[in-house]
Amino acid sequence: MKIMTPLLLAGMLASTTIHAQQTITGLATPESAVAWKDGYFVSQIGPRPDAFVKDGDGSIAWVKAGKVQSARYFNDTLNAPKGLEIMGHTLYVTDMDHLKGYDIDSRKKVFDLIPEGKNRQLNDLTVVHDSLLVVSDCVTGDILLVNPRTADVKLLGNIVVANGVTYDEAADQLYVCSMGPEMNGTGQLFHRSVDRADDVFQPVKNSPVGLFDGIVQLDATHLLLSDWITVKGPKEGLLHVYDLKAGTSKSMKVIHSPADIALDKRHQALLIPVMLDGEMEVWPLKKLSFLSHQ
Repeated sequence: MKIMTPLLLAGMLASTTIHAQQTITGLATPESAVAWKDGYFVSQIGPRPDAFVKDGDGSIAWVKAGKVQSARYFNDTLNAPKGLEIMGHTLYVTDMDHLKGYDIDSRKKVFDLIPEGKNRQLNDLTVVHDSLLVVSDCVTGDILLVNPRTADVKLLGNIVVANGVTYDEAADQLYVCSMGPEMNGTGQLFHRSVDRADDVFQPVKNSPVGLFDGIVQLDATHLLLSDWITVKGPKEGLLHVYDLKAGTSKSMKVIHSPADIALDKRHQALLIPVMLDGEMEVWPLKKLSFLSHQ
């Protein structure tokens, strides 16, 4: 008899569940996504897919009803926007050495922070305690805790080529996945407490290994990571589910270049930006059948 995880059961029962896979086309090197009401904001590095050049061709798209409704929702210059998060009515985005915030209703920029330090390449974001942001830096490896109200920045630790971040509020555990030195695909999954000042990052038990980009928490005991496998002509990617209780992981093949994955909890769907194809796949969570167990 197969027993489904609580998240998948909830997805099967929810009236707003997405039942069929969708592919959103017409995006310019999509890197990250976040759900908002009945649509999605998607960060676009731009038609020239160089994530480390200040060329001003980046933007944040608004996607709804399976189509790009606005290719540039916020009328502001962005270079290579990556991670996205929403607190209240403010959308936060990392853009190279900037962390910016935009009021969703007025579409105006309301926050702009350049954390101290050289060669900053800010990457992913996650919300902590509904008021703070954890930001990863994939070049310096710094993991920063930012208070948007005061612009205070605290260093939580350092992980080589840090990428995806997510926070488990109930357990006070911050999870960070990495790409490995020089993005060689030997990245791991790390964790630490945010509230315990003396805690430090450690690899999780039996950490999966890969060229990890995004990470989300599926439920109390499962994390999902996206894996490019290689940056040199990737032909396929992987999704890994890590079981926090058992300390084990399972994987399934997906399309190449799966970037900063996100959850649409309202519609029980997984968002997978496909960077190299200019698309975003929207999966019903039930497609992740490898989460079931005997």
